[in-house]
Amino acid sequence: MQQIIKTTLGVCFAAGLAFSAHAGEAPMEISGATTVDAEGVITLIESTPDLVILDNRSVADYDAGHIEGAIRLIDTDITGAADLAAHVPAMDSPVLFYCNGLSCGRAANAAEMAVDYGYTNVSYYALGMTEWRDLGLPLVTN
Repeated sequence: MQQIIKTTLGVCFAAGLAFSAHAGEAPMEISGATTVDAEGVITLIESTPDLVILDNRSVADYDAGHIEGAIRLIDTDITGAADLAAHVPAMDSPVLFYCNGLSCGRAANAAEMAVDYGYTNVSYYALGMTEWRDLGLPLVTN
């Protein structure tokens, strides 16, 4: 029994260290945006019919699996407000940004840009595909 507890604690400790290492790479919160977890994403999708979901990952990552209804727009392709306006019709339109999680940072960059451009209904899925996949939630592939 003690061995099981030690092993479990070791795994939790290692997971905590891994999370801490990633936590410094991208912020958990973006000023002016609402941070959501997987449950929050699902709630947004179910309750917000006009939600724009922007996947801020590479083509390969997007093709390998993305949240249903997501539009791929990598952060480096957002060079001005017009790039977001092409997908998000109004400054108060609900928009969700996600990427591969805290180790990625692309969604954080994109959400910060949206807020800076004046978007007021911005959601940021900080844990992104890392959490989504860990929870076994559905993905659409190309």
